[in-house]
Amino acid sequence: MFVVLLIFSVSCASDNKTENNQIDSSKVTTAQPVENSQIVVYYFHSNQRCMTCRKLESFSEEAIISAYENKLKDSSVVWRVVNFEEENNEHYAKDYKLYTQSLILSKIQDGKEIKWKNLDKIWKLVGDKKEYISYVQNEINLFMNPENK
Repeated sequence: MFVVLLIFSVSCASDNKTENNQIDSSKVTTAQPVENSQIVVYYFHSNQRCMTCRKLESFSEEAIISAYENKLKDSSVVWRVVNFEEENNEHYAKDYKLYTQSLILSKIQDGKEIKWKNLDKIWKLVGDKKEYISYVQNEINLFMNPENK
């Protein structure tokens, strides 16, 4: 595991390209949630973005768009891409205990977060797109289940 993290760190550090630090507004849903309840799926990234980091985001987005198109339209599911190193976003690192790129599920009820979950297996599955997408969709389905509090 240490070797994988070390390789990842070197890989990300070697990619000196940085984003323009803007959230892509096409990926953010702004409509009001249905029944005052929604699931927000956050992909958090840092300033430095390697090829693997971009793949994590791409696979996550595909998993969400392909399975939750109607829920995205009615805002019961919201997809957000956020640079947690950007000014005014640093609180996310503390809120969700972030230290690297992460996929977080957040349940919002009446405007307040009532629970959240870090989908930490994304790093293990990034080499298998089909398994990755299945994992993300299964976790979202479980998270949406009202009996799974």
